[in-house]
Amino acid sequence: MKSQKNTNKFKTSFLKRIIVGVNNDKMAFIETAIVAVLSILSWFFIDRENGTDATYYFFWPMLGPLVIALRYGFAKGLQCFSLVVFVMYLVKTLAIVDINFSLPIIIGTALTVMITGEFTDYWRKSIITNEMNYRYMEQKLQSFTQSYYLLKISHDQLEQRSAGKLMSLRTSIQMLQKTASSKVGNRLESLGDECLHILSDVVGMYEAGIYLVNNDKIQPKCISNIGKEHSLVDNDPMLLDMLDKKRMFTPANIHDFEDQELHYQLVIPLIDSSGYMQGVVLAEKVKFVALTDENLALISLVASYMANLMCEKLNTPILKPEQSTIFNQYLEQLYWNKEHYGADSALVVFVDTSREQSLPIKKFIDYRRGADIYWNCYTPEGENVMVALLPMTTVFEAKQFIDRLLGVVKDKYNADVREVEVFGPYIVFDKYTEVSKVLSTLGRHPDDINSEKTDGMSDLLAS
Repeated sequence: MKSQKNTNKFKTSFLKRIIVGVNNDKMAFIETAIVAVLSILSWFFIDRENGTDATYYFFWPMLGPLVIALRYGFAKGLQCFSLVVFVMYLVKTLAIVDINFSLPIIIGTALTVMITGEFTDYWRKSIITNEMNYRYMEQKLQSFTQSYYLLKISHDQLEQRSAGKLMSLRTSIQMLQKTASSKVGNRLESLGDECLHILSDVVGMYEAGIYLVNNDKIQPKCISNIGKEHSLVDNDPMLLDMLDKKRMFTPANIHDFEDQELHYQLVIPLIDSSGYMQGVVLAEKVKFVALTDENLALISLVASYMANLMCEKLNTPILKPEQSTIFNQYLEQLYWNKEHYGADSALVVFVDTSREQSLPIKKFIDYRRGADIYWNCYTPEGENVMVALLPMTTVFEAKQFIDRLLGVVKDKYNADVREVEVFGPYIVFDKYTEVSKVLSTLGRHPDDINSEKTDGMSDLLAS
């Protein structure tokens, strides 16, 4: 069955080669017919001039099929030659005209035409292959040139941006945290300029202002601005929708406000983990190319982190065992960021399993990475635990974080890393149920809980 298919395939390709040839040109059939007629006429002319001797002269009718073979290849050359021979044989057979019909000349002409046609086909295939390779290389060169200039422009822009920035985003956030810790009262009013410039470093805001919010009402006074003097347009549809839904709005949401005049292009609420809105950033002009999904997720994270810094209750370098509710609020906020902006976070739990409970787990706070959140708590058995919540961190980055902290335990404190039990890293969004179960078992020290129960029972008996 397979051999029959191969035979049929060979017959089809052979007939196609004989009839169509390599160059499938419609004009080739017309030219073949015309040249065949001219060759036939030349045969008549040569026959009248040379009588019966066809040995000592050039066979001019051969030129027609030869030219066709040279121009269009083997198939068309053979077709032209066959047409000429067939017509002349038909003329001789029907005794219309008495002409010489030399078999050696016909065979020699056929071989010459076939060789010429094969050469043309081979040459055309080589030319087509070289043309395709040339076009491919030309496309590659053009693509490489474009990539080179884009990379050069990106490098120049990055160089200019780096030259104008004195510190990284993580360093800026750490500096902001230290400054916020030393402030009392309304921190946003005194740190508004730093907050606005940190957000501008992420997306590039040309005209923007930051405003205080009290009880979901925006205060009309701009506490800091970028670009020209800023003023509040409190009836802007995007701003009103932000106050209602309490989430960030960008130019990607413009289709939600069709047939409405928008004054702002970017609206960023500063909402802390307890759900209270501390302030709002309003931008009239932004760099649209910087509004990628990754940057929007980063802005949401930084904005919520800034709002937490403005709240004295939430601005703590490390949460205490009894602050599990606040830690869960942080966790829910990062889960919300994943749902809306696709920015996932990781969670790692370090447990001190040593008998003396002397491992330097609390020292992990010294290696805090910007917006990381730490919660020092205990297991039901009284083991010391440090829970690290790592915003916008992949599993690979979380594993690097774990290796770095375990290296600190081993090298700096000469402790046995085998006594530090590590749970995770967990991806918060994918393992949210599992993470909640792990955290539900952690909290205050059992002795503190028992002493409270004892004190409560004593007070009850005394009363």
